[in-house]
Formats: sequence, C-alpha cells, structure tokens
Amino acid sequence: MSPPESGVKVRMYNPGFGDCFLLAFRKDNGEPYYMLIDCGVHHQYSGGSARIKKVAENILAATNQHIDTVVITHEHTDHLYGFKYARDIFENIEIDNLWLSWAENPDDQAAKKIKDEFGIKIKALQATIQVLDKVDKSFSNLLQDVLDFELVEELAATGGKAEQLLYLKDKVKNKLVRPEDYLNPGEEISLPFLSDYKFYILGPPKNLTRLKELETESELYFKSSRLNEQIAFASAAIAFSTNKKLKTENKDLFDLSCPFDDSHKISISEAETLDFFKEYNKKALKWRQIDIDWLYSAEELALDINNYTNNTSLVIAIELLNTVPTKTILFPGDAQTGNWLSWHDMSWENDDCEEKQLKAKDLLEKCVLYKVGHHGSHNATLKEKGLELMTSSDLVAMIPVDEMWAKADGREWEHPDPKILKRLEEKTKGRIFRSDQIPKTDQKPPKPDAFTDEDWEGILKNIKWDPSGKQLWIEYTVLGKPLGTNSPGQ
Repeated sequence: MSPPESGVKVRMYNPGFGDCFLLAFRKDNGEPYYMLIDCGVHHQYSGGSARIKKVAENILAATNQHIDTVVITHEHTDHLYGFKYARDIFENIEIDNLWLSWAENPDDQAAKKIKDEFGIKIKALQATIQVLDKVDKSFSNLLQDVLDFELVEELAATGGKAEQLLYLKDKVKNKLVRPEDYLNPGEEISLPFLSDYKFYILGPPKNLTRLKELETESELYFKSSRLNEQIAFASAAIAFSTNKKLKTENKDLFDLSCPFDDSHKISISEAETLDFFKEYNKKALKWRQIDIDWLYSAEELALDINNYTNNTSLVIAIELLNTVPTKTILFPGDAQTGNWLSWHDMSWENDDCEEKQLKAKDLLEKCVLYKVGHHGSHNATLKEKGLELMTSSDLVAMIPVDEMWAKADGREWEHPDPKILKRLEEKTKGRIFRSDQIPKTDQKPPKPDAFTDEDWEGILKNIKWDPSGKQLWIEYTVLGKPLGTNSPGQ
C-alpha cells in the first residue's frame, strides 16, 4: 500500500461488524508512514475471527510488516479484537508507537474515577441478570448481551484487565511509561518526519460531566452529583441481589439511593409489631407487590454502560498542511454528544486563521473525509456542532457497518440510522463508502446523481478496492499538493 505523493490514503477494511482503518502517509524522505486506527470485530459476529485474520494478513502485506503507529480509540471488541483473533499474525508485524487516550492510563485519577463508577454499574448489571434469569430469561439475555459486549474480565473500562491493550503496550517499541505518553484533549502533534501533517487530539474530554452527556438534543444538562439515577439503581440492585451486608464502598452509595434518611427507617421485625402494618399486611394483595419488577429498569443502566465506553473514544483530526485551503480528515471512534461538544471548548494558535486561533469549527469546516461514528448510529454524529459544520464540497464519508447483521437475530440496531444516512448522502453528494457495500472485482461504486459521468470518472481515480473479489477493503486517497507543483490537488 504505497502512500500518495502528497496527501493520505485511507483504507477501510471489512472485518464484518467492526472498525479497522489503515492510513498511508509519505514521510519527508519519501518513505511510507503507516497508521492503523483500530482493528476489531464484534465478538458475536459469525465468522468474525476468520474474517479479521484475513484483514490482518492484508495489513501485514500492505505495510511490509511494519506499522509506525497503532491507534486504539476505545475498549470495545469491534475496535480491538483483531489483536485477539489474529494475534499470531500481528506477532510478525513490528509496531513502533501506540496512541491511547488518558482514559487508558492506569495512573490517571480521572480515569480511575470513571472505572470505579463503571465497576459498580457492571456489578449491578451482573446481579440483576442473576435475579431476572430465574423469572424472565429473554430479558436477562438482553442484558447479558450488553454485559458480554463489555467483557468484564478483559476490559479495563469495566474494572478488568484489558488483555489486548496489555499485549499492545508490551509489543510496541516505544513504551507508554509516563503520563505524557497518553494523549489528552487539546494536544497538537507535529512529527518531524511528516512536516505536511498535524494531528489534533479532540477527545475524550477530561470533564466527567461532558463524558456523561450521551444523547444529543434531549440531554444537554447533566447532574454532577456523585449519585445519579443509574448509580442509585446500581447500589440498590447489588444490595437486593446479595442480601448481605454491603462493603464500605457500596454502602455509602446505597445509603444515598434510599428515599428516606436513616432516622425514618424501621426494621422488618419492628414493623411486624405495629398495628398499622399488621392491619395492612392482612390485606396485602399480589398485584400490589413490586417484588422484582423494579429491576426491569436495568435496561437503562445497560444502555448507559455501553454508551459510556463509546464516549471515552480517542478522537483525532488530521490536517493536511500542503493544500490551499488546508484539509482535514476526522476519526471520532464512537464518540457521543459530550465528547463532540467538548471539542468546541479548545483552540490552537494558528496565524492562518482570522482570529489567530484554530478551533474545532475550523477543523470541521474543512473536513474532506469523515469516518462515521459508531457504524452510523443516531447518537454518534452530532448535528449543529458536528455534521452541519462539515461544509467542504469535497466531503466523503466512510461507514464501517454490516447493516443486515445489525438488524438480524433480534438485535434491530439502526446501523446506520436512516436519518443520519440521508443527511450524509446530502452532505457528501452521495460519496459514501460502506464496508458492507464494497464492489466486487468487475464492479464500480455507482455514480451519485449529483455528478456527471466525466466528474465521477475523475473521482474514481482516487478510489480502489480489493482486487481479489473478496470485498476485504476499499480505499480513498485524499490528495494534497503534488510534489514539484504550485497548485493543490483536487
């Protein structure tokens, strides 16, 4: 996979349902610089392990067994499990650098706070599943699907060990040993051998309130207190399921979750001696007893757990400096509302900007390639502070998705969401590339109505796809200024 003379080549792989992107830049000395952003497949995807092994084999060949930088956006299997299923292949690939966000730093206090709260929620979901499994198997299975997605024993975000991340940390040439080795929002990275590019770290935010903003227009103001509705439920569920004295760390939260202060509480044995309770206990009816019905609100907790990890996504904007105006490409992982909004809280010194400061708005306005977040779901592409700011006439979108699988077997996931897809089609004039719609050898991507035959043929020169016919990858080249010329590429 040779890089263009100027610009960047972006190859989107099709591992099934998962993210895997290989980028090729040209160094100042003419040599290639390869960046791999995520490599995963959903652990429930049938044939996913075999599929991603083929992806890894292609990466090995495309990079000549050497990757300069691996970027992991967040800890979900569909972004990380290539390093599990295809580890024997990655063993033969040399990796120089690993880019992780501050949220993966085991010594970061904010990260510890996130993982502590996350651990309580996971324990509560486990406890709820155990209780509901005896009375409502289908609902407990639904909750278990979410819990499986987090894979408690392996992922650090859920209090376990991130085996794949530990593997990468151990494998890379340049180790992550200092706090500054992890990436923080607002950083601007300039590599001395890639003078035509800048890398801007946009997320995840270190503001925990921002991290809890998971939905778009419906949730813009969030409680910053230690106890929220999910934690209140979690602590109560743990207490209910164990029926034992709570550990200190959970008891404080349980006390906060109770509707009344201790001074208003009486024990069951005390209640049985009072006339009021004696009278109404005789009249107790089955329909008045809530028993375990309240545990059905665990569905909200399960969704919260899943979305929380998405919102810790490492977000990178890459600026191509040798074009006029400059161009950017955006890789947001699966970032949700709070992550997106936080980008607009930062700026970088830049003399080329009218206000002498480069802002997220500027980066979005000149975005020419957008890796669509979370397989095109409704809550991972922001509207007014996101897609609507992407006004470049050259905008292209890449969506890693398998729509048929997402909607099959009772999942009914809207990946991609019809409203998001429609607006993307309008913004890109139909230049959308999907991993589940890669052309076969003798096909071409269909021409969007907005382009003439001649214009589309010109665009097709920057698009390539797997020549084997196995629909393993599709790539798009964002052109910079050709070397030896004074005009920018189109």
